Amino acid sequence: MGFKDLVARLDDVLLELDKGKSLKHKELKRLEQALTKKQEKYRKRLDSGSSEETSAQTEVRLRVVEAQLAKLRELMADASP
Repeated sequence: MGFKDLVARLDDVLLELDKGKSLKHKELKRLEQALTKKQEKYRKRLDSGSSEETSAQTEVRLRVVEAQLAKLRELMADASP
């Protein structure tokens, strides 16, 4: 799943929650795994100095993914019985 898709998917989850829909734990877990993979990818890219994009772009993406991961984990904790 691409960066933009992940950002959009979490936005969709938050929108569903705002509309009063219940969160599906299985879907949240899948999203968490995808975000964790992206986080690892961006950290490796920064460490290796990959030239796929500038380090500033990678740092921004990493910060966005980490913020989304934190928000998702907060939602999962709130949704737990």
